[in-house]
Amino acid sequence: MAAMPVVVVVQVVLVAAAVALVARVLWSARSATDARRRLARARTASGEVVAVEAVAGQDVPTVRYHVAGERLEASPRTPRPGKRYLVGQPVDVRYDPQEPAWMTVESVQGDARVPRPRGAAASTVAAGVLVVAAVLLQLVV
Repeated sequence: MAAMPVVVVVQVVLVAAAVALVARVLWSARSATDARRRLARARTASGEVVAVEAVAGQDVPTVRYHVAGERLEASPRTPRPGKRYLVGQPVDVRYDPQEPAWMTVESVQGDARVPRPRGAAASTVAAGVLVVAAVLLQLVV
């Protein structure tokens, strides 16, 4: 079996990288859609911050709250960027009644927002550039 020419290997790598970038964008978009659906049907409960952990330079609280007589503890799925939390701090929780362990924290009612996918536009453009580069390699060689 003859070895694949270097150009073909480079083209395969370029296209695979483009597919990986597009898959990441699609996964982020799906996650954002899921979060929007959950927030649309969300209910409110009172909670209390029981722990705070720094994750990627952001304070992420663990919150204890009660739903239908059940005590739950969870970290918000859509944390507010830049918000500071203190242990013992009361917070309003928006939870999904279909899955009460899914929740987010609101500072002011209605401020729970779905995070925008980071770098979605840049990833899409980069994927396009990679595919164009693979096609140009085919035309040049």
